[in-house]
Parts: sequence; structure tokens; C-alpha cells
Amino acid sequence: MNPGVSKMTLVILLSNLFISFIGIGLVIPVMPTIMNEMALSGSIMGYMVAAFALAQLIVSPITGKWTDQFGRKKILIVGLLIFSISELLFGLGKTVEMLFLSRILGGISGAFIMPAVTAFIADITTESARPKALGYMSAAINTGFIIGPGIGGLLTEFGTRTPFFTAALLACIAAVISF
Repeated sequence: MNPGVSKMTLVILLSNLFISFIGIGLVIPVMPTIMNEMALSGSIMGYMVAAFALAQLIVSPITGKWTDQFGRKKILIVGLLIFSISELLFGLGKTVEMLFLSRILGGISGAFIMPAVTAFIADITTESARPKALGYMSAAINTGFIIGPGIGGLLTEFGTRTPFFTAALLACIAAVISF
């Protein structure tokens, strides 16, 4: 692949991860408020986190295969769109079932995004450049996750559900950038 194209592709991939993990982090400061508003127990909130992780665990091997079968870009874009829907559902959710569905979809979206991005990076980098690119991938994930809660806290000034709608919008933007 052309080195200029590879660098641009890497920037887009890292931007997608950064945006996705900002979206994940945005919602962290709001979860206790949602818990109180809906009179949910800490156990229920813990189960929601577990539902996300379990969905990602179960679906990741399947999407990893699909990444090879259907292409990295398609799987990545589908993952971003599922993430957007997940966040929108959580923002609109008024029942615990809707919140669980949102978290399960969120886990599924992660199962689409992570294998696709990792494989894409492996495809566009040389063996010698790959560790550096994967380091950038880790930095994009961590930076998004670190600053997301701060942004989410600021966004709650506009409403408890605003961080979820913002995360949904960011994921849509990332999907469009990837297209």
C-alpha cells in the first residue's frame, strides 16, 4: 500500500478508536445519576457492565472471522453504527430492559470495531512499523477513555442523557469519516 495512503488510513483508524472511546467514557459520570433516576441497584448496574463485556466476548470471534470474510472497513463501519444505535437507545431508554439491550449492543459494537481496527492496522503497516502503530492504537483508546468522562461531566450540564446522544453523534461521524 502507498505510504501516504497508509498514514491517512492509520490516522482515520486511530480517530475512530479515539472517538469510540471518548463515547464510552462520556457516559461514565452519568451512570450513577441514571441509577438513582430509575431506582436501579448497584447490582443491576454491574450486570449491565457485565452484559456489555459478555456480548463482546461472545461475538468477537465471529466478527474476527467476518473481518477477514467481508473486509475490515465494512465491519468497522457496521460496528460504529451499532455503537451509535446503542448509545441512542441508552439515551432514550426509560426501562431497565432498554438499558440492557443498549449495553448488549454496545458490547457487540466493540466486537465489530476492535478486530477490524487491529487487523486493518496489521494490513497497512510493515512488520517493523507495526509495534509503533499498535502503540498509537493503545494511546488512542486510552486517551479517549481518559478524557471522555471529563467531557461527559461537562455535557451533563445540558441534561442527564446528553452524553449518550453526543456519543451516538460522534459514532455516526466516525462512521462517515470511515466511509
